[in-house]
Amino acid sequence: MTKYSNYNRGRSREEKEAIHPIWRGVGFIFLILAPVMGYYGSLVLIEANKENGWFNIPPDLLAPGADPQLYIKIGLTILLGFLVFFVFQFVGILIYRMVGPARYGPMDIPPISAGKIKKSR
Repeated sequence: MTKYSNYNRGRSREEKEAIHPIWRGVGFIFLILAPVMGYYGSLVLIEANKENGWFNIPPDLLAPGADPQLYIKIGLTILLGFLVFFVFQFVGILIYRMVGPARYGPMDIPPISAGKIKKSR
């Protein structure tokens, strides 16, 4: 290989950086799944709170109208949706670390360990 030849021949930069359509579909499913799981989780938590009496709901949080616990459901849905999203992200990061590519490629210089550095006087 000469000095000025391209290392990745045949693929443009846009092609190398493009996300595979399957991963876009998986991301879309998680985008829909996280809030739905958060909503149903909030319903389960509200029912469990009614049975066990973990904490009292202040009357200021109760909404006037047909569903008095609407504000509580909205807040718990947002909180649990973010929690489910972060769990999905954490699991994805762990899987990527286990089966993903190496941190350093064949063209990288190995990192310098702190034990090999000599201080000059």
